Amino acid sequence: MAEERKFTLPELMAVCLAREIKDGEIVLQGLFSPLPMLACILARKTHAPNAVFLNVSDSIDSDPDELPYSSADPKLHQGCVGLISLGEVFDLAQKGKLDIIFLGAAQIDQYGNTNLSVIGGYHRPKVRLPGGAATSFLCGLAKKTVIWVTRHSSRVFVEKVDFVTGQGYLSGGDAREKAGLKYGGPGRVITNLGVFGFEEQSKRMRLESVHPGVTVEQVKQSTSFELLTPPEVPETVPPSQEQLEIIRRIDPYKTREMEFH
Repeated sequence: MAEERKFTLPELMAVCLAREIKDGEIVLQGLFSPLPMLACILARKTHAPNAVFLNVSDSIDSDPDELPYSSADPKLHQGCVGLISLGEVFDLAQKGKLDIIFLGAAQIDQYGNTNLSVIGGYHRPKVRLPGGAATSFLCGLAKKTVIWVTRHSSRVFVEKVDFVTGQGYLSGGDAREKAGLKYGGPGRVITNLGVFGFEEQSKRMRLESVHPGVTVEQVKQSTSFELLTPPEVPETVPPSQEQLEIIRRIDPYKTREMEFH
């Protein structure tokens, strides 16, 4: 009998997102993003105490008593070391000093291009989505984009996005550089099924690990394009006990589960 897991999927995804943050990096999370918000706080309390956490609403290095529902909540002023305007965030990005941005997606393709704008044609769409706000600006300038998706399906992981809101590797290879985007691009994609990276030359999405209880075949069936898949795919490393204790202490009301309902 398999050993019973002592962690939940939202907890695992938050930890996977936190692992993308290195000590000393400047990290930005957006408006409705409880998982990356939790990941940033977790990283600063564990392996990356010198990371700088920018909340898009205005706070620097938030340290709230409990995770709020919204990243525009005044609770994020608790423990913060200062405030920053969106214009100053843009300035950091233009100077090449923004290390990571976390980005959600309604659609994502094999080269990491994301869509938050429309499903269907732009002028007469089937669905009009919230839009990307500053996504295209930041995806072109941040050193690394980390994408998270809580509902991995063939409708989300598509052959070609209906609209490019956030630039990934465009058509692959060196297309990003040829378009004038000299650095940056997607680094990881983290979903409810696994963790994905990008092959260095082709820039195609590559499966790196599957979460406990998930099979490689399940991931392939939930993806509309052909994933690069190594012969042996490991299981995602589980959270440590310390990480779980921190998550549960700062998120007693399980805000981390909101995107999974």
